[in-house]
Amino acid sequence: MSAQDPTRTRRRARAGLVARRLVVALVTLVALAVIAVAADIAARGWATDRVAAELQRSEGLPEAPEVSVAGGSFLLQAARGRFEDVTVTAARWPTDGVELRDVRARVPRVDVPRSVLLGRGGTVDVAAGTVRADLPWAQLSEQASVGGIPVEVSRAGEDLRGTTGFSVFGRRVDLSLVVAPQLVPGAVALEPRSAAVAGQEVSLREARRVAGLVGSTLLDGWTVPLDDVPPQVDLTALTVTDDGVRVDGALRPTAHDVP
Repeated sequence: MSAQDPTRTRRRARAGLVARRLVVALVTLVALAVIAVAADIAARGWATDRVAAELQRSEGLPEAPEVSVAGGSFLLQAARGRFEDVTVTAARWPTDGVELRDVRARVPRVDVPRSVLLGRGGTVDVAAGTVRADLPWAQLSEQASVGGIPVEVSRAGEDLRGTTGFSVFGRRVDLSLVVAPQLVPGAVALEPRSAAVAGQEVSLREARRVAGLVGSTLLDGWTVPLDDVPPQVDLTALTVTDDGVRVDGALRPTAHDVP
């Protein structure tokens, strides 16, 4: 019995050594994984911040947008030159006519050659994607107030209601008009649906006659040109919400040369 004790002791020692080595290996592996994750997060943050700053500069945005890349490991995506599920979100995006709110563009893939990643320039290919933006009521009211006549725009179910007031022969007349917005090539068409004068519903013909007394063509039907929409954006839907009008569109695939 005593002759077997040294053998058992050596076996226990070897088992303990193996266990310690295994623990050290696991701790080392976890540490390396933490370092890799931290490096990946740092690289992702640095790159997205650079893109956000460049967008703010090139587009004249009041603040840097949020840029996210959600396609797994950022360093792995950079190594293969393809970034997946890229989203750009801007709280405010001014244009020549209005300031869009909550602008969100999303593309499933952006191909960036290694030369661009190394700062030598090249062509970046952006896949087809989607875009969404909101136009608040205050912006719509400002655009509708033309010719010195203020117009307040609000929601009327799935349509828009424009309310204004003007003086006719020394008396104030309130005019309310409900219009249906529709996307047409290159513009938004506003088709009159119903009208009310001094709170009483009247025919469009009567409302047109009243508006004509002050030279207004408000009820003749009109279109809002979309000259500020970039050529790579195709608007696909217009939805009336509680906060204003939401516009959805499709982004065409584009190629950008980076010097």
